[in-house]
Amino acid sequence: MAPSFDQSASTVCVMDASGQLGASLVQQLLLRGYHVHASVQSHGNEQLNGISADPNRLKIFHLDPFDYHSITDALRGCSGLFYVFEPPQDQPYYDEYIADVEVRAAHNVIEACAQTETIDKVVFTSSATAVVWREDRKAMESNMDEKHWSDINFCRKFKLWHGMSKTMAERTAWALAMDREVNMVSINAGLSMSSDQHQDLCIQKTPTSEELRRCTKMACW
Repeated sequence: MAPSFDQSASTVCVMDASGQLGASLVQQLLLRGYHVHASVQSHGNEQLNGISADPNRLKIFHLDPFDYHSITDALRGCSGLFYVFEPPQDQPYYDEYIADVEVRAAHNVIEACAQTETIDKVVFTSSATAVVWREDRKAMESNMDEKHWSDINFCRKFKLWHGMSKTMAERTAWALAMDREVNMVSINAGLSMSSDQHQDLCIQKTPTSEELRRCTKMACW
C-alpha cells in the first residue's frame, strides 16, 4: 500500500511557500491539523503574514533551491512535501534562464527527499502547460495522461517558456524520483488567477501579456 499522510500527527513541508499557492497550502494544512514547515525565499514572509497559527505548529525556514542544506533543513522530520516552484523575485517571468533554474531546483529537491528518511510522499506541482504544447495537439486525444508531454522544441520555437520550463522540470523530477524510489505524484493544474491568496489557489505566476498572446495564437491553430 502506498504511504499516506497521518492527518492527526504528521508534519509536512511546503516548499516554496513564498507565493500565493504555497501560502494557501500552508493555511489549509494548518486548518486540517498538520504541523507545517514553510520554506520561503528571502522575500516570502510577507505571503504568510496574514496566517494566524500556533507557533508550535508553523515553522518558517529560509529556502535557497541551490543550497542543498537549506532544503534538507526544512525537510527534516517531515513525512511529506508539497513542492511548488516560485521564480526568484528579481526574475518574475519565465524565459530560458528560469527554465534552467527550475530544472536544477527540482533535481535538488527530489534528491534531498531521497536522502530524508522520514519523507513518505512528495506532491509535485507542475502545470497543464507541461502536457498540451505539441505540433500535433489538435490530433491528440481529449483525455490525456502521463504518456503525454509538451514538445520542448515546439515550446522553444514559439517562446512558450512556461511550458518548456514545466515540462523539463517535471521530467527531471520523475526521472530522479523513479531512480531514487521516491513516492511522488504530480499535479498538472490549469491556470488559476486571483488576487486573494486565501480564496483561490494561484497555480503559477501571472503571465505577461505577450505570453497570453502567444497562447491564444497557439490555441487558435
